[in-house]
Amino acid sequence: MAPSLVIHSVAAFAKALLRFGCRDVQVNGLDNFLKVLQDQKRRDEGRGILTYCNHISVMDEPTIWGALPWWTFRSPSTTRWTLGASDIMFTNDALRRFFTAGQVIETHRGGGIFQPSIDTAISKLDAGQWIHLFPEGYVNVGTTTKLRRFKWGLSRMILEAQQTPVVVPIWITGFDRLMPEPRSWPKFLPRLGASVSITFGEPVQDRLSALLSGDGGGGSEGIDDTLRCHDSERAVAMIASSSYPTLSPTSRGYASLRTETVEAAQRRSDMAAMLRYEMAQLGRRVRILNGQDPDTEVPLVHTATLIPHTKTGIVSDPAADARGPTTSKEGLGSTVERKVKSGLGKHVPRQQAEQGWKDSAT
Repeated sequence: MAPSLVIHSVAAFAKALLRFGCRDVQVNGLDNFLKVLQDQKRRDEGRGILTYCNHISVMDEPTIWGALPWWTFRSPSTTRWTLGASDIMFTNDALRRFFTAGQVIETHRGGGIFQPSIDTAISKLDAGQWIHLFPEGYVNVGTTTKLRRFKWGLSRMILEAQQTPVVVPIWITGFDRLMPEPRSWPKFLPRLGASVSITFGEPVQDRLSALLSGDGGGGSEGIDDTLRCHDSERAVAMIASSSYPTLSPTSRGYASLRTETVEAAQRRSDMAAMLRYEMAQLGRRVRILNGQDPDTEVPLVHTATLIPHTKTGIVSDPAADARGPTTSKEGLGSTVERKVKSGLGKHVPRQQAEQGWKDSAT
């Protein structure tokens, strides 16, 4: 399957959906991003671009790229590479050929940050190409835009690239109305008439440089210390674990794993927390731009506020869904009711329920 045919066909679909399927499309900061994308000096230096974005619907990718001009799809160097879940996008040969031609790198859920897909992404960055990620790892099907904790593969790409990539956050709104969860039949078709926005932020190089240079104050100001502490404990557990996937001894990930330390894991954790903070700040600026209260999270239209979880027996509460969102646990992107029913019909205290979500995020 010809890559150019797939890329141009998908780009045409994304552009058509934004132009004819949405009531209003607002794009901010695109000119500055295109300057970074076209920077020949950056490419000659082997400095890639890494964009990352909040994830609020299954239509975020590829629809957001419909905002880009046509010339960006003419070359692999100006077309994004991204990671795609093996159990969703690569389930048969036809899908594998299609998504591979569309510059999607097969990634295995639970495969860890040392798996081959992360190695491939780092190689693309070293070649001056563009990688895009949804670092939460899942679509936020909660009722607010609260961000989950970011996956550490994002940090590993930045830390192990030969040249620190240009890192650009993106904040999107309204796409949850294109593909709400749950939705009635036909589930595979987007819902037309949504107002959407796509905001390209400024590169976060100053904060990134401060963190890479070891200047903790410059790189960590404003970051949630509670979240970072939880990640620190997770780092220790990762090193002690023997559950890493089988890796080829010649792979880049295997070499990284052989030299892994708690300090290295903590460094990735700090970077992920910083990047998450920067994206949240971009979301705050978007709310100001739209005349909204910057300190109030914007509600999503999704009604599945609680995802069933076997550890705590948490299930969705239709009555709670009808009442709307309550306080969200920072970094988890899902609402936790003050009391939720377990699978046995008993009530789980709020503190216990929140701990269950912490466990599930690890």
